[in-house]
Amino acid sequence: MPASVNVDDFTAAQTPDFEAMRHRVIDGTPYQPFFGRRNDLDEHLASLRREFVGQPEIKFAHAAMTVLLRRKIATETVYRHYRSLWAEHADLLLEILDSRWLVSACDTISDQSDDPEEARAAILLTLFVNTVKLFETERLMEGPVRQPAAPLGQRRQLHDGLSSFMVGVGDMVANLLHRLDRTLTHTRLVDRIGRQLVSRTLASDTVFSRFGRRQSRHTWPPHLPVAPIRPRPAPPARAQGHMAPPPPQYVLLNDTARLGGGFHLGTLYACHSIRSHLAARGLQEVGWANDLAGLRALLAQGPTPPQLLVLNGEGTLHHCAPRARALLEACRFGQSLGMKVAVLNTVWEANDDAMAALLRLADVVHVRDSRSLAALPPDFPARVTPDASIPIFREVARSGSFPAAVQAVAVMDNVVPEAAAALLRFAEAGALPFFAMPGAALSRIRQDASDRSGPVWPRLLQITDLMAAQAWVTGRFHGMIGALCAGRPVCALGSNTAKIEGLLEDFGLTAECLLGADWLSKPAAAQRLEVERCLELQQDPAFAARRAQVLQTACDRIGQMFDQVAALVGNPPPGRLGKADVTS
Repeated sequence: MPASVNVDDFTAAQTPDFEAMRHRVIDGTPYQPFFGRRNDLDEHLASLRREFVGQPEIKFAHAAMTVLLRRKIATETVYRHYRSLWAEHADLLLEILDSRWLVSACDTISDQSDDPEEARAAILLTLFVNTVKLFETERLMEGPVRQPAAPLGQRRQLHDGLSSFMVGVGDMVANLLHRLDRTLTHTRLVDRIGRQLVSRTLASDTVFSRFGRRQSRHTWPPHLPVAPIRPRPAPPARAQGHMAPPPPQYVLLNDTARLGGGFHLGTLYACHSIRSHLAARGLQEVGWANDLAGLRALLAQGPTPPQLLVLNGEGTLHHCAPRARALLEACRFGQSLGMKVAVLNTVWEANDDAMAALLRLADVVHVRDSRSLAALPPDFPARVTPDASIPIFREVARSGSFPAAVQAVAVMDNVVPEAAAALLRFAEAGALPFFAMPGAALSRIRQDASDRSGPVWPRLLQITDLMAAQAWVTGRFHGMIGALCAGRPVCALGSNTAKIEGLLEDFGLTAECLLGADWLSKPAAAQRLEVERCLELQQDPAFAARRAQVLQTACDRIGQMFDQVAALVGNPPPGRLGKADVTS
């Protein structure tokens, strides 16, 4: 992502490539929240861009077009692009934009829509959220939070015939939410935005949630029902240029950030890291593919294949899964065309000899942990290099000026449904924020919470959420990495492979960070005690020093790994690596 902001990207007649922006991470400068207005447009956009560092570029595109529309710059063209953005990527924007920007979207629709009914609905949603904002602001102005007052024993007059809400037994809010649920569709854009805004207001520390905890009759849930998240098919890969001339070129195989069509912070960071490291070493990506058919189609676009095929193994190569075998077959196909093959950033677990034979064809193999190395044949020429997402997690977390963490502990889900359900119950028992990964996992966990009228509303994890909690309980591999890189105490629960256990063992952090295998079956009180013990152990300055050292070492080894990959195509970085060798 270039450091400067090009307004022409949004004012030109051609629709911007929002699909590419969906999968690019903004980096290069520290994160910095931005409010207010700069008279100079370029200065304003450059400052605004820093608010989206570490996040998908598509979020900044939404904000930048909002600024242009407010300033009445190329209004007709920009609004056409703005509606194209929402038409193509509402599935993502509804999850990753916070309420500030969703209200802004309502304001934009109210200002610009040619549909009077849509414009009216949008301004009413703005009215709803901004009224709550005013009330909560006045509450802050009253000084330190006091103990909750006792509900009124009888109705009190307010203004113009209105009487006070009877906290505990009143039905006004429940009826209001019922009518909103009946009115807001699951298809019209402004209604889908409205469901998100109402749900986030209900689930946050607002008058709705505070009164909701006191209700004995006419209770209401912490969210409106939302439509199931359906996988969004990824569009076909597009070649980035000619297929053969210098500089050395490569294809990325298994772009996990595009799988399922959702937003997964860890896979986005891993794929971004692979691309940025290879670009820094002079390699050019010509495209990506997620299966053999996609690879064939991509290679057919050029006269000759690129020199290198890079397989991002990530959490894919385990248990002889059909897709894992298919990806290795795609590597064999690439090698048959004369391409060098590098398998990077991979777990390896419970695969058979045939899978190992396919992997042995690769020119370079790096697994993510020592457990994966031990699962390979004894003489296998693989090396251990930690997960590729670590450098960007560490850089964004260390350099950014994030607001102070407001949550003591937050919880993430797990790819194993039973473990995810247990983590959700743990969060509900403590009224802790709960985050899930995208697609079916988020839909399933939301449905579980809704069926039981649970007190938390699962959200999609972003880097700003990661930084907003002082400590974490997680069943997600990249969630654990993000917390470690952010310097947050983290308790981790094993997943569908031993990737969490493997990384913690290699880092020497198992005793402090890993929850026992029996944690799921323990009573709630025992679960809390084990979490508290883990978090307490991580308060030791000696632990913090060890954590910082292993993360620095990991970043160094990741750099060495990419040096070796670049050397495969005769492009070692100057002054870094003299031979294709990496210490395991």
